[in-house]
Amino acid sequence: MAFNQVVTISNDGTYQLSSNIKKYTLGDLGFIQNNAGGYVLHRALEPDKALNNAIQLKVTINKTLDGFKLSTVSAGDVTRVDIFKHQKADALITQYHFFIDELIQRGVLEKLQ
Repeated sequence: MAFNQVVTISNDGTYQLSSNIKKYTLGDLGFIQNNAGGYVLHRALEPDKALNNAIQLKVTINKTLDGFKLSTVSAGDVTRVDIFKHQKADALITQYHFFIDELIQRGVLEKLQ
């Protein structure tokens, strides 16, 4: 999947990278730099489970900070999960919005819709 400047999440909204994004902010938020020089963040949406066993929010930002990917994935980063149609939707969506709001407040993302 290619990096995009704008990402739309069904049943939620459209996001873009903030023009004020800073590399040190990504580090503060727990992003890890991968071998390609990009930045990756995994956050468990099921706090009662270990990260490797939980549905996760995954955010990947390219090394030039002008493109990103945003998705919710199953344990082990294997397949995408639509948390808005999941049997535990209320709890998953609450956690999802908590992490997204933090990324917005810290100047990483902007919500368009």
